[in-house]
Amino acid sequence: MQLFVKGLRLKKHSISITLEALGVNMGVIHPDISKAQTLPSNYYTDEKLYLQLLEKFPRSWNFIGLESMLDEKTIVPVSIGEIPMLLTKQDSQIHCVSNVCTHRGMLLCQESKSTSSITCPYHGRMFSLDGKMKHMPKFSEVKNFPADTDNLPNAKVVNWHGLLFANLSSDDLFEEYIESVESRMSFLDFSKLNRDSGLDRLHELSANWMLYVDNYLEGFHIPYVHKDLNSVIDYSNYETEVFENAVLQIGYAIDDEECFDIPSNHQDYGKKIAAYYWWIFPNLMLNFYPWGLSINVVLPQGISLTKIAYYGLILDKSKLGLGAGGDLDTVEDEDQWIVESCDKGMNSPLYQRGRYSPSMEQGVHHFHRLLTE
Repeated sequence: MQLFVKGLRLKKHSISITLEALGVNMGVIHPDISKAQTLPSNYYTDEKLYLQLLEKFPRSWNFIGLESMLDEKTIVPVSIGEIPMLLTKQDSQIHCVSNVCTHRGMLLCQESKSTSSITCPYHGRMFSLDGKMKHMPKFSEVKNFPADTDNLPNAKVVNWHGLLFANLSSDDLFEEYIESVESRMSFLDFSKLNRDSGLDRLHELSANWMLYVDNYLEGFHIPYVHKDLNSVIDYSNYETEVFENAVLQIGYAIDDEECFDIPSNHQDYGKKIAAYYWWIFPNLMLNFYPWGLSINVVLPQGISLTKIAYYGLILDKSKLGLGAGGDLDTVEDEDQWIVESCDKGMNSPLYQRGRYSPSMEQGVHHFHRLLTE
């Protein structure tokens, strides 16, 4: 398809460059949602933009796993954006180190296993579980070896109520990163959350990772896409709250559906809340239900390929499967169909960008501003 801008004949993929030359910044999201346009479609289809946006991951805190996944001398492959990392535990200390050998760039480990050291399958270079190089065959004549650069680079790690977070480069305090969630959900006893591996899932989507986040950040689509979910929540009172690096959506229970028992000293006391849906930049969803916590982690795998890892932590097993936290597998299947269809739509030369609903898409607007600021 060809479009005309002020007399210029353009192909779609050249539109953003040409408009910028004309003084129109396609990547700016207006702070006033009633005036703003959504992200241009090339943000979902352009390889260079995809890689640029991934650079935000190592500059933020990232959820990398659960403490319960680790035994002593366990290594678990994880990622920060598309950066391969290893989650390890040694002498009760948790580490997150690079999963790339410092010799020739070989991936060190591709599946979880129990081991006392990390050994490269290519040439046998060996590291301790904290990333220090221990041994390298046939290197006795190499000068100034080993050096610090032969150790595996590592990330800062924080254990928050059994949820593990890592940061590669930012000096941002974790306490500030998690403050909004910590404060609002303080009425829950996190120490009683127990992982149920039967709730673990790994879905692969043929779609850009941002489309999954976009879809999660609004309840606008619930009555159109999630008929069963819509039957147990009060869509007319659905709420969205925006924080510096997070978005909270609140679903209210209808009739006698399951809801939280919230103490009188909490700001939500007296409300029939069925679900707290938290998104934390860049790719983490914490879904709190009366039965416990469902975690979604969005893992970019390529410009139109994403994996979604799910974990379930049980607080009250008697409420599992009830209310808004009921059939989550069906909800995920419905969302996957939507997201994959939107990915195809983003590649159409007939679509450029849309507008936001001021009442229902505040979360999407905030996400897009964080991506482009």
